[in-house]
Amino acid sequence: MSRADETAAQPTETPNEAQSTDCTTPLPRRFLATANGPITRITDYGDETTERVRADISIEYSIETLEEFATFWKFRDYRSWKRAALEALLERQEPDAVTYAVDEDDLEEWDVMVDGRVEAFAGLVETMADYTGRDPSCRDAIPHQIAARINGLTDGRQTTDDVLTEFADELHQAELWGVGAHLALLNVRHAHHEPIEQQAATLARTLSDEVSR
Repeated sequence: MSRADETAAQPTETPNEAQSTDCTTPLPRRFLATANGPITRITDYGDETTERVRADISIEYSIETLEEFATFWKFRDYRSWKRAALEALLERQEPDAVTYAVDEDDLEEWDVMVDGRVEAFAGLVETMADYTGRDPSCRDAIPHQIAARINGLTDGRQTTDDVLTEFADELHQAELWGVGAHLALLNVRHAHHEPIEQQAATLARTLSDEVSR
């Protein structure tokens, strides 16, 4: 496995992911996690030699399973959401001989985001609605609140639009998540002929703020 250079870290499959293939649920459309910022890369060469290198790195990681979506979904209301998401991404980047150090000053400079198109949010909910015939132990990887929504979909207490609205409403308010959640919420409300003017104006201000940074 090759190491990433000092400007980009490439996603790799971790041993835990490889061992849990039977308990992963593919999504029809991916979500994308991105991060960039300064870091100290620490490499242990196994002969009592340790190398510490300062670098600016960029990460792109595709979230392609329900279980991994759940991992990043949980970070939405963490007080230390940026560090939690960044650590999860860094764990997926390099072999065991490489570790990272990110102090609080470094962390302030990091941009970390998870986003997905409207189709990704729709595909997520459709996957949950079809979540049948799974080994019950596989649900251990899914937070209780998401498992409850799966149960609501499969027993008819909730519709896919209900669950899509819940996810989009949660995530469009979270700093970790991008504008895809805003658009998914606008889309489902527009489909139900609900007023969207105020939310559309909020989204326009958000996009304007992003451009002006």
